[in-house]
Formats: sequence, structure tokens, C-alpha cells
Amino acid sequence: MKRMKMFPAMPIVLLALLSSCGRLIDWGKGNFYQGEDVVLYDENIKPFMKSVTIYDQLQTKASFDIMWLSDTVKMAYAQLHIKRMGESESRQNAFLRRQLEENRHYITFYLLSTHDVKLGTPESYWSLFLQVNGKDYQPFEVKEVELPTEYQEFFGSKWNRFKVPYRVKFRLNDENDEPIISDAMQAMSFFVRSAEKEHAFIWNVHDPEMAPRPIVIPDEDTPTVRR
Repeated sequence: MKRMKMFPAMPIVLLALLSSCGRLIDWGKGNFYQGEDVVLYDENIKPFMKSVTIYDQLQTKASFDIMWLSDTVKMAYAQLHIKRMGESESRQNAFLRRQLEENRHYITFYLLSTHDVKLGTPESYWSLFLQVNGKDYQPFEVKEVELPTEYQEFFGSKWNRFKVPYRVKFRLNDENDEPIISDAMQAMSFFVRSAEKEHAFIWNVHDPEMAPRPIVIPDEDTPTVRR
């Protein structure tokens, strides 16, 4: 009977504990210096990030987080990297030029996977490829890498010690030396596919949030359009 009488009080106890946790966090912030918050980049990178967890009934088969390193993302990376290091604007311009030049040759992604889901080998359970205008393209590089600090910040809570970062690169031009990405394309899909499951990360390039804006770099004759 005593246990039956105590049970209705459990929600009240839980609410009290939760409110206590909030006060404890506030107390910790008030008594332990947290540093000053800073915002070191002004680009909207969220449209270029996507996540998925794939299940087989109740069992998790894979969990992926991906970021397309578009010109917009490279701009944010350059801003954050240079300002974090306390370097000059001219240094930022030179650094940004190198980042954008790479995008003239490659389409690059950072892909986070769990430790038990290995990628980039013939024995990998999951295969990766890009699809544009109904045509599939295979990556020429799938490499486990050290994720730069700036991209750890971009991924936020998606990045943790349980995730392994991979860099996935595709050549920008196809076998006919024509660019894969063009103004005519409607969307770009990055597939993860196994013998049983698949998922497509889709970027609708006509989404207003992904609308290209000009990048004007001093000492350059013409602005670059970024997406």
C-alpha cells in the first residue's frame, strides 16, 4: 500500500529534480567563468548540413551527419579560421581564395559515421555516390580524416567522440569534362546505400536559403558567385 501511495508523487519529485538541475546549471555558470561568447562568422550554413539515423526495426543500422562544403560553407570556414587565429583581413582573403579555388575542381563533403560503420573500403557495408540529373557519380576519395576545429563547431552537438569523420570528394567535371553542377540542375543527391537500405541527402539548389550570393574579394577583378 505504501508503494501505491508514493507512486502519484513521482512526477512532482521529477519536476523538482529538473528545476533543481536548472538552478544548479545557473549556479555553475554564475560561479565558474565561462569565457565570452563570440560569433566569428556570418554565413548561414544550416541548409548545407543534414542528418539521418537508419533502423532495422528497433536496431540502429547507421547514423550519418553530412555537410556539403559549398562556397558558402567555405566562406564561413575562412571567416572563423582567420578570426579564431587573430590574423589579418588580407590573410583571410588569401585563405578564402584557396578554399574557393578547390571548389572549382572538386565537390567535397564531410561525413560523420559511427565507429562501427566503416566507410571507403570494398568491404564497407555502405556505399556512397552522388546523383545529379538522374546520373550517378562515384567518389574518387573517401578518407578518414581529422576534423578541423571550425567544422567541429559547425556540426555542433552532432560531432562527438562516438563519430568518425570522413572526407568524401568527387571531381567537379564528368568524363566529358562538363561540370556536374550547373544552373540547369534542380537538385543534388548524396546516397548512402547498402544491399538492403538506402538514404538520399538531397539539396534543392533552388531553395531560397541556398540562393547564391556574390563573394567580392579585394584585388580580384570579378566577384565570385557562391552557393
